[in-house]
Amino acid sequence: MKCMLKALCVSAVGLGLLGGCAAGQKEDESACREVKPGVVTTVNAFCVMVPEDPVDPSVTPVEWKGQKLGLCCEGCRGKWTRLTDAQKDAAVAKAIAKKAK
Repeated sequence: MKCMLKALCVSAVGLGLLGGCAAGQKEDESACREVKPGVVTTVNAFCVMVPEDPVDPSVTPVEWKGQKLGLCCEGCRGKWTRLTDAQKDAAVAKAIAKKAK
């Protein structure tokens, strides 16, 4: 009976320590990439102008044929506007085809 009581006390203390361990920490969602309902995202994960570079979410996307396209930097916006329609179609296809590893 004494052993059971000791085991119960040790378990209760252990659970209390584990539960209280994270209680004082703020939640850090900076690493989360969850898309919440109603949030507009881009159709591509990699820049339409530099497909080796990931899209920077802080850069306002460009719109093409009803789709929002992400860019890696503001410098790519000017490059995008100088492309012909055929070049834009090819750039979009290439950026969308590239998959995140």
